[in-house]
Amino acid sequence: MKTCNSIARFLLLLPLAFSPNSQAAEPKSDPAGHWEGAISLPNAELGIRVDLSHSGTSWQGTIDIPVQGLSGSKLDPVKVDSSSVTFAMPGIPGDPQFAGRLAEDANGLVGEFTQGGGKFGFRLERKAPPAVATGGAPAVGVPGKGLEGHWQGSLKPMPAIELRLALEIASANAEKPEGVLVSLDQGNARIPISALTEKDGTVHLEAKSIGGVFDGKLNGDGSELAGQWQQGGTTFPLVFKRVAKEVSLTPPNRPQEPKKPYPYTVEEVAVENKAAGLTLAGTLTLPSGAGPHPAVVLITGSGPQDRDEAVMGHRPFLVLADHLTRQGIAVLRCDDRGFGKSTGNFATAIDADFVDDALAAVNYLRTRPEIDPRRIGLVGHSEGGIVAPRAAARSPEVAFIVLLAGIGVPMEEVLLRQAGDIARVMGLSEERIAKNAAVEREIFRIVRSTKDPAQIEKAVRQVFREQVASLTDEERKALGRTDAMIDIQIKMAISPWSRDILAYDPHATLGLVKCPVLAINGEKDLQVSAKDNLPAIRAALEAGGNHSVQTVELPGLNHLFQTCQTGSPTEYSKIEETFNPAALKLVSDWIRAATAK
Repeated sequence: MKTCNSIARFLLLLPLAFSPNSQAAEPKSDPAGHWEGAISLPNAELGIRVDLSHSGTSWQGTIDIPVQGLSGSKLDPVKVDSSSVTFAMPGIPGDPQFAGRLAEDANGLVGEFTQGGGKFGFRLERKAPPAVATGGAPAVGVPGKGLEGHWQGSLKPMPAIELRLALEIASANAEKPEGVLVSLDQGNARIPISALTEKDGTVHLEAKSIGGVFDGKLNGDGSELAGQWQQGGTTFPLVFKRVAKEVSLTPPNRPQEPKKPYPYTVEEVAVENKAAGLTLAGTLTLPSGAGPHPAVVLITGSGPQDRDEAVMGHRPFLVLADHLTRQGIAVLRCDDRGFGKSTGNFATAIDADFVDDALAAVNYLRTRPEIDPRRIGLVGHSEGGIVAPRAAARSPEVAFIVLLAGIGVPMEEVLLRQAGDIARVMGLSEERIAKNAAVEREIFRIVRSTKDPAQIEKAVRQVFREQVASLTDEERKALGRTDAMIDIQIKMAISPWSRDILAYDPHATLGLVKCPVLAINGEKDLQVSAKDNLPAIRAALEAGGNHSVQTVELPGLNHLFQTCQTGSPTEYSKIEETFNPAALKLVSDWIRAATAK
């Protein structure tokens, strides 16, 4: 699933955290400079970056809290008195304050962090400034003519979360535009511009490979391009500012991604879903050696995804497919319908459609002589962990399933737990979490009990109106309760996908699954709780008479099965590990045992 691979229809691309390997800076006698460290919370270390500077006796500062998505947040006031250093974060609920003392060598800063009555220790170490700026979009653009040149902007897909984007346009020729959209916080992912037009200041841009569309308008002096970004059925405001030069990029290190030549066969394939009238574009990897081989179909999480399930600068399905194929297991992975090179319409699809797509992939594998038709299984991640059991319950041709962060409890419980767990890591109080949960429960009730989309929209809008009226200006800003964000959430609420997934009963579906099942979750998964879902998956399968079940909670891993600190989605992009090696081995060992002749 993707709120970052979570159950939301938009793939959130989230900020990078500080590099733990940055070199120490030259010592100074005062606290001016770049600092990196952490706040010591009861159950986690909350990474922070602080930049302090002064002009005469006046001090200024900014703070980044990557796990909360804060970037370049102003510190005010900043006070320095000999070795005593204090600074505060204005406009944040709970009045967060830092009070510390500079070490004798001026390279360390240790003290106490307070917020909302809570007190926690913090420590900072002086570091060399990062090579790439971490702030958001520029406040003011550079005047210019036409679209050619360098632009930078940012999306706000969630409150306090900023996704920085660079737009590099070499030619705005409508017949053959030359340019690229760079997601700075998704590992500097380069997204080709497939269509670009400008007429009388009105601009239309398409990035077909990710299903993204931007419509905007240039301002009078050509310094700003403001409009709306659409992707996966969701719309967000987006403003680009013209900048003087190209953004400097440092490629992320992804050591697990395979390098050519591969010790197996790679083939581009087309999978026909004749009933739906669409074609899924995919990659089939075949092990070396004589077949027929066991095989799996990989099923992505929510949101429009490519065959590699690319997210946060990682390609987990590429790494998983490489590992499984090297272990003698053929792998078929496809772009989601209506995304990448696949045809169809993703925006109107519900899980029943994705089940049809998965079974079409199984049927394709059964036509291949290199594949043993009796040993074809499904591996589903997150929402794919809903699709896989539904497919297995429908078709005896599915020999086994692997659920990676799969779902065992009703979706309302998953989403409420997800929202609460992520909010805690982001520093929200228990009181605010409880109030948010009450709003979410009421919205879920409306969606479940109301059939007319217009009535759903009216009722949900009233819920938000009442919530906003109860908030202070500070809380409204922190929660991002703007009209634009409310419109986005209402659009989600009335979508067929939302109504379908809230009606899904995992217990009933899992009770119909008779093939062997492996279900694994990361202990620190904040999106699909291991504690809630793994026992429920086992209980439902065994209640249906299936005792060929293994469930495993993997310590220290997040929703993407990365070794992590807190499990927050905002950590995903900064972690070099794409898929924990022990988790990969667990999956391949289990499949090999389940398919042993």
